[in-house]
Amino acid sequence: MAQEGVSKFHLDWQAGPVIDCPDRCLLSHWRDVLHAHGLIGADPARYGGIGFGNVSCRCDGGFLITATQTGHLATLTPDHFCQVTRWDIVHNQLGAEGPQPPSSEALSHAACYDAHPEILWVFHIHDPLLWQQAAVLGLPATPPAAEYGTPAMALAVSHLAGQGRLPLLIRMAGHEDGLIAAGHDAGEIGAVLLNAVAEAQASSALRR
Repeated sequence: MAQEGVSKFHLDWQAGPVIDCPDRCLLSHWRDVLHAHGLIGADPARYGGIGFGNVSCRCDGGFLITATQTGHLATLTPDHFCQVTRWDIVHNQLGAEGPQPPSSEALSHAACYDAHPEILWVFHIHDPLLWQQAAVLGLPATPPAAEYGTPAMALAVSHLAGQGRLPLLIRMAGHEDGLIAAGHDAGEIGAVLLNAVAEAQASSALRR
């Protein structure tokens, strides 16, 4: 699989002030919860130490997403968020503004918002055990050949998001340990992720 944490889309980013989004505090809360559970972070022993995981929410004019390479931080500040204002998945292009550029997985977040008008929140996490147990748990999966940060991955996510019931949880087969959850309520999809992680742990324990 390809190197983590490298943006593969063409980015038009305009550096600017903190983005005013009414759901930023709730988004930051869930990002920190997922970080505390090790589902977002940075680990010298994984992916060459590159940060992993990101969260976003729909807002006026696009969506708010965590900035690139913030995974190592236990808590984020308003400066660590960016607003994606436009995107073209087929042509691999993204426009954004804010204090820092967006996550390298922003295209897959955009695909979720395009696929389903009721999707208001997208959480992308990494969990090796859940990723490995995904088939046992019946999770849908993107094709292994679709790598992270590419139009192929975004289109695969969009296809699954458009067909699935909300909240949804998808295994990103071409993105090592990566999963993406989406829905219309932050607490609901956060619970879906944490429950799935616990279920994967229980399933693994029973198979030993």
